[in-house]
Amino acid sequence: METLDALADIRAHVDPEAVIALARALVSVPSHTPEGEAQAAAVLENFFQQKGIPTQRQLVDETGLNVLATLPGESDAIALLLNGHLDTVPPSSAMPHPPFDAVVEDGKVWGRGTVDMKGGLAAMASALAAIRVAGLRLKRSIALSAVAFEEQGNRGTAALVRAGMRAQWAVVGEPTGLDLVIAHKGVDRYRVIVEGRAVHESLPERGVNAIVAAAHVITALETNLFPQMLRQSHPLLGHSTYNIGTIQGGISRNTVPDRCTFQIAKRWLPGDSPSAIRAELQATIRAVETEARVSLAREPDMERVAHPPLELASTHPLTRMLAATVERVTGRAPSLRTLPAFTDAAVLQDAGIPSIVFGPGDLGLAHSDDECIPLSEITAAAEVYATFAVIAANTI
Repeated sequence: METLDALADIRAHVDPEAVIALARALVSVPSHTPEGEAQAAAVLENFFQQKGIPTQRQLVDETGLNVLATLPGESDAIALLLNGHLDTVPPSSAMPHPPFDAVVEDGKVWGRGTVDMKGGLAAMASALAAIRVAGLRLKRSIALSAVAFEEQGNRGTAALVRAGMRAQWAVVGEPTGLDLVIAHKGVDRYRVIVEGRAVHESLPERGVNAIVAAAHVITALETNLFPQMLRQSHPLLGHSTYNIGTIQGGISRNTVPDRCTFQIAKRWLPGDSPSAIRAELQATIRAVETEARVSLAREPDMERVAHPPLELASTHPLTRMLAATVERVTGRAPSLRTLPAFTDAAVLQDAGIPSIVFGPGDLGLAHSDDECIPLSEITAAAEVYATFAVIAANTI
């Protein structure tokens, strides 16, 4: 392990002004479209080029772009992968500052993507720059992946692992308020299709109303299946949940509708599985008495990318060493907690890379009108990432 003096030297090379400048430069790019993601990728590539850090591009689903930056060690094996995403959700119309002006006010930078997760991505990139400038010896390599399409099915990180990315450990920089997230639920999504028979509304007895049949199915799910989720429990994550998020049906107000569809998602726990989820949904649907034809289809993005739960032991060396680093840098022992949202950490862990979530910002502000992030947290995160990356590269 590096000496305390060497680790302090890394932190001294983290330039707070440069970290914030990079965060603001990333936020100023509207990256809720593939074109915007490519522009954000170019901002990062330019930053790394100026620091003498080599990068590679990876095309994702023809229109997306991953950027991989690597600090080579004596071994090509990657000890630590820092992972963040380039894309954001679209801005809302009620944000207090223009969403892409990256306004600094009250010790925070405001705008779309500040929390989710360009603040964390800027901190990670700045950490690599600090290590590069410090010129410290690395036994193993350190990499950063800035990925596309996280907000659209986690496709960027999935493409990364399909292309052969391997690392001993990974840290995903989603907002945790500088605490450590060691677990979150998985997600699985289905579409329920209800097919009836259309007739004129004046002759309803000759038709089969798909909307009414869908209502019976939804009632059965709510009455018979959803209460069972209280019995599916995890010591950290609580119980499983279902949600019906959308419903569409009918073609006109004077026609008995022949089709109705609704989408249903389960947030699931370790020990559950997509096959078990499909089985419990099908069993509930089959028990509904209706003349309509009811079928179940898994959403295509769930077929393309696995979305399992994340679970990393509190005693795992990654957890213990990162917690110790956070306390060393910030003077505060981080909490070990869970996250309500899904992250790329589960995609990486499913590929065999033990992963944890750690980053600056409040998740509650992500996607919100008031999205903003404290400048001090971005800088502190950069110092933690830089320090921990060197420890990992030289000890695991």
